[in-house]
Amino acid sequence: MRRTLLLVAVVTVLAAGVSFSVSRWVVGRRPSPLPVMRVEDAAWLKRELNLTETQVAAVEQSAREFQTNIDRFCVTHCAARFALGDELAKPAVDAAKARACVEKMNAAQAEAEYATLEHILKIRALLTDEQARQYSTLIHEQVCSMPMGAP
Repeated sequence: MRRTLLLVAVVTVLAAGVSFSVSRWVVGRRPSPLPVMRVEDAAWLKRELNLTETQVAAVEQSAREFQTNIDRFCVTHCAARFALGDELAKPAVDAAKARACVEKMNAAQAEAEYATLEHILKIRALLTDEQARQYSTLIHEQVCSMPMGAP
């Protein structure tokens, strides 16, 4: 009886060890995610596209303007989200008010997307043809590699 229990314990420990090892191996084989490129990061763009100092200055100026816009959209979006949360916390939710909050959130998100597009096009206009091709490839990789639900 003791031998049987000892054998069962050893088999259980071995099975757990094999299971753990296989799990670690499978997780370790996943490709690492692409580094996130920030379209307003002048230092990163300078390195990747070999920008001139004039181009860097223009990208930095555009980045400041872009960030100001994005901050404004974020404030609007967050205010609408908090208003939605307050409405949903009420015992009797006013569906029309809740929908209006969602519409404000959607509008702020859309404006942020349009601002991002305008920023991308503005940066692209500063580049040489070769830099613009590289930049387009980088933007394509970023846009097309975002996992569902990523910011």
